[in-house]
Amino acid sequence: MKRWIQRILAGALCLALAGCGGPRLEEYPRVEPEQKETAPQALTIDLPRDSDQLTVDAVNQLSAAVLELSGGAVTLSPIFSDRPAIALREGSTHMALLTNRDILEAEPALSFIDWPFFWDSPEQYLTVMGAEEGLVRGSGDLAAALGGQVAGVWYGGRVSLLCRAAFYEEVAFAGSVFGGLEGRGGTGYFTDIGEDLQARETLEREPEELLPLLDQREVKYLEYPLLSLDAEGLPQSLKYLEDTAHRVQGHWLAISDQVEPETAALLQAAAAYVPQSALTARLQAEEAMLAELEAQGIRVRKLDYYSLHRAAREHFRRNREALGCTQRVWEELGVFLGF
Repeated sequence: MKRWIQRILAGALCLALAGCGGPRLEEYPRVEPEQKETAPQALTIDLPRDSDQLTVDAVNQLSAAVLELSGGAVTLSPIFSDRPAIALREGSTHMALLTNRDILEAEPALSFIDWPFFWDSPEQYLTVMGAEEGLVRGSGDLAAALGGQVAGVWYGGRVSLLCRAAFYEEVAFAGSVFGGLEGRGGTGYFTDIGEDLQARETLEREPEELLPLLDQREVKYLEYPLLSLDAEGLPQSLKYLEDTAHRVQGHWLAISDQVEPETAALLQAAAAYVPQSALTARLQAEEAMLAELEAQGIRVRKLDYYSLHRAAREHFRRNREALGCTQRVWEELGVFLGF
């Protein structure tokens, strides 16, 4: 009896809703949520005017990734300028590709990114420097000075030693005059690595000013970016190349603070596609350069340079405060480098 009464009441309720202005579901068709589309944008990335083809190729790959991830809505065009860092700081570009030198000028406390004989390999360097919340990308002082956030780092090549005479690690620079790259971090290492290893004097010059010093016999050894060499226009006095890879050059990808957060996230995602291919392409080009130099009669040697790496760790430990490296940063570097 009770169940019969419940059915009568339920039916009456349905009739009341149908005839007394209740909601008519047929008048409210299901509407699929609208997918959010990326607004069309034309973005720019400033890179150094003297960028080589490998750098241009990497930027083109980045541009292709941006176009694909945005469904064709966002374009990224390269602009070659004298000072990409200034363009970024002034907000006249959406992205910039910066050098180690640009980073050091913006935040001198990050001098460790350019210390000679400090890093074991390019892969180690990229792992530590590319960490999202790491020592560089997590630096608020750097971001404030740049006017933008570092989104990642690409391998920009290695620096080698060019020699007029044979190089012996046991005595290293022993009383000779050394040619160092101007504006690089930790160049004082070469004249402060121990009585039996240190150079008598370091002459710091821009790369184009260093090479003539070999033929002029003003220096016995000098450091030089490997891929900046012209195998057809080498100094006559160049006899040996020590493939030390003692400095790693970084190409730092920075996104302007003026870029909207959603667009910045898109650029960040696109940037993740590039580092490995940029590394592979440049390593292959460096091996080809070494082979070409050997064909020109230059003796190419590659050792482990253990003594120089050990001396570098000790030198930078002693001088880290003068170089702006705090105890906290030193300890964090030690976790990665095993000291």
